[in-house]
Amino acid sequence: MKKDIYESIKQVNALIAETYVYAIIIAVLALAVAYLISRLINWKGGKNDNSNVVRRIWYIIIGLAAPIFFFLYNTLVVSEKISKAPLVAKFTTANIYATISIIGIYFILGILSMLLFRTSKWGSIPGRSK
Repeated sequence: MKKDIYESIKQVNALIAETYVYAIIIAVLALAVAYLISRLINWKGGKNDNSNVVRRIWYIIIGLAAPIFFFLYNTLVVSEKISKAPLVAKFTTANIYATISIIGIYFILGILSMLLFRTSKWGSIPGRSK
């Protein structure tokens, strides 16, 4: 089994490009998982319906867990495969930007889609709709 070692700037630039693509994929997948979980949580009904709060908690948990695990994976697994310190520093910077982009994409697309589907379970996450 061949172990991938990144030794040149060209290889690290390709790895950084892959990292940004994976960041977008992770953000969209996390959003899809949050949507599915929000659909699974039933309306409680009645005057003290707090099902939107439960959906909001799950939305925030998923929104924080996805970038944390992405960052840790890249830091602990992928960075170890880069042989030279300047290249590791370059990848670490890109990893931080990719993680921030996951957070931005997740919360911006999530809130916009919640506003579009205001009367659904997904749209109830920001608060009650009247």
